[in-house]
Amino acid sequence: MDMNNLMNMVRKAMAVAAFLTLSVAADAAEVVYRIVEYNKQTAEFEIAACGMVPRNSRVYFENEFGATTGNRYNQIPRNREAVLYLEGWQGCKVRSITFSMCSNNKSGQVGVALNDGGTTLYESAPVDFASSEWFGSWVSKDLGVYVDVTKQTDAPAIATDDATIVVAGGRSEGSVYLDAITIDYDEDGIELESPLGWQYEKLTKKSTLNAGDEVMIYRNGAAAADFDGMDESHYLDAVAVPLTADVTSPDVLRFKLDKSADGAAWTFTDQFGRQLGATGKQQLAWDEGATEWTVDLGYDGATIAPAGTDYGTLRYSTPDNNYARFNLYTSKSLPLPFLYLKGEQKQPEQSRSLVFAEEEQTVSLDAAHIGLRPTLLPKTTTDKRLRWSSSNESVATVAGGFVTLLGVGETTITAAAFDGGAEATIRLVVTEPTAVNGVTSGTKMQRPRKVLSGNKVVIQTEQGRYGVDAAMW
Repeated sequence: MDMNNLMNMVRKAMAVAAFLTLSVAADAAEVVYRIVEYNKQTAEFEIAACGMVPRNSRVYFENEFGATTGNRYNQIPRNREAVLYLEGWQGCKVRSITFSMCSNNKSGQVGVALNDGGTTLYESAPVDFASSEWFGSWVSKDLGVYVDVTKQTDAPAIATDDATIVVAGGRSEGSVYLDAITIDYDEDGIELESPLGWQYEKLTKKSTLNAGDEVMIYRNGAAAADFDGMDESHYLDAVAVPLTADVTSPDVLRFKLDKSADGAAWTFTDQFGRQLGATGKQQLAWDEGATEWTVDLGYDGATIAPAGTDYGTLRYSTPDNNYARFNLYTSKSLPLPFLYLKGEQKQPEQSRSLVFAEEEQTVSLDAAHIGLRPTLLPKTTTDKRLRWSSSNESVATVAGGFVTLLGVGETTITAAAFDGGAEATIRLVVTEPTAVNGVTSGTKMQRPRKVLSGNKVVIQTEQGRYGVDAAMW
């Protein structure tokens, strides 16, 4: 075969590979869920997300051990498990799940399962974190770094509204610590959106309503929601919204406004396609009763009433020993709700600075592993992931800031923000072994202490006794 034919074949192969890559990427999406902390006041885990998610989907995280044991919000010990619940993911095919994790010093087992209702789509039984099925090495939590481990699932499409990712500890001693879960999935034409919050603007008497507007019903720091279903409660629940400029709660109902057939009233349709209706006083309903509403914007709130009825107006109520709610009342002493117009979505905040504490670090080969933790600014950076590389992998390799020392010499470790906003390097010098571990010692050191010798106080050390003038006693 001559060189020209060989080059043509190579070019064709590269073209086919590029086409296949584009074809796969065209339907692929990714989202990162980072476990921030456990909020004891709300009894919920705070999750920071970035990427793209199915429209109107939601997730929530549970870790029973982390919710009850000190500040160990992300610790998963033996015989315990943590669960990421996925709602509204029907039609998505999970290709892989990446776990950002670390272990105890020399212990900790972990397994994972992807469930679709009562069906298990993927499962990996708990094994040592240091096994080849996971990271292949222990990553001490004391280093303060997390490494990424990717599990290829290639699961069929999720069919229910009750999918879960279960991260389970094993049966032996030890724990693992979970920082983030990244889901890589095929969305297959499903409409996607950013998981970041939306900005809402209060509508006043001078404001104008238009067909197609999306609004939030809001009063006294709470927005309308529906936790238990109005077929049982007949009222709208209230969910806390501390900041209307960054509304992130998936429970907040977002109503799309449309004109009635005669143009004299409005319909309120939520993000799930349900029309707000009323069947009587204090009797709200979905898709039944009076589903057309008159709306009069005012400075003290919006007067929203079912058209052609005497059921009252929508108001905000906080009954004694009960939950806050929105419902229909004839009483005029209860506050009217405000309508807030949904505007632009919050944009990802890009990294601007990434800095190591020092430009160069020298370490003995005895250390075996070290952890590198550069500072990423601003602290509100949306995507906090970093890409790591080593210029000389015969000296050291790096994954997630976890550096494995392999030989004497020099290498440059580079950390770069995923969003492309910042990059930092550190020169690492690995020296000959010293035959001294430097981390732990097999001999228990005796601490110096004061002792009484006759009528004098002297200092007792392993080397002997000393007087206050440092002379041997």
